[in-house]
Amino acid sequence: MTEIAPALIGFVVGLLVGATSTGGGALLTPALILIARVPAPIAIGSDVLIASVMKLFGGGFYALRREVHWPTVGRLALGSIPGAVVGLAILGALPVAQIDYWLTRALGVVLVLAGGALWLRVHFTGKLRSATQPATRVTVAIGFVVGVLVATTSVGSGSLLLCALVLAYPLGARTTVGTDLVHALFLSAAATVGHAAAGRVDLALAGLVLAGAIPGVLLGARMSVAVPERVLRAGLATVLLLLGIHLATFGGTNDLWLAYGGIW
Repeated sequence: MTEIAPALIGFVVGLLVGATSTGGGALLTPALILIARVPAPIAIGSDVLIASVMKLFGGGFYALRREVHWPTVGRLALGSIPGAVVGLAILGALPVAQIDYWLTRALGVVLVLAGGALWLRVHFTGKLRSATQPATRVTVAIGFVVGVLVATTSVGSGSLLLCALVLAYPLGARTTVGTDLVHALFLSAAATVGHAAAGRVDLALAGLVLAGAIPGVLLGARMSVAVPERVLRAGLATVLLLLGIHLATFGGTNDLWLAYGGIW
């Protein structure tokens, strides 16, 4: 793995995050696995650290503008932090020889779900939004599921959860994003501690990715003015679906002939 590859991956992912506010973990982890050839456990553990840093800035921005629904953040965290602990326990129970195999395929399944959730946001945002706040137990349950997914695959806080907030919670658009970012900060920080304790965080890798991601986010935010957000989200949803199908079927191989040659 050359030092330039993680920075370039971070830059491209940052562009998409800045332009669409989603896709960070959903794109970064598979890119590190398929392009930079990082083992799945290290890619996932490093990704949650990267997410913590990026969401510290993003969540702080929305918190200062008072665009965070703190009761929802608290209820989600009541479920997601224990969920992260369960997810970390699941990883710890997997046989070392098989962990890469199972993680890449689990990541593929979650990416398919994330792509489907993003398509829902593209086609139904504003049409299916709930007029009432879900019961506390529902929010806690949603948080628990997201916590397990983020701890085991690094995907879920910005794609699946944001879709649930958009469709099922009576929050304004900016408050929805702010609430998601602040909750994701707490969840990612908790997951990072567990992954670091297990030796699944590469600080040098995280630094290289952030070196590309931060300018990418800034440029992506400017690019979003020129390209319709609906088009960007639809394209991102398609990429997530294709990546998910590939990882769920073929794992971490990036050899297209090896992966697809036998189909034809």
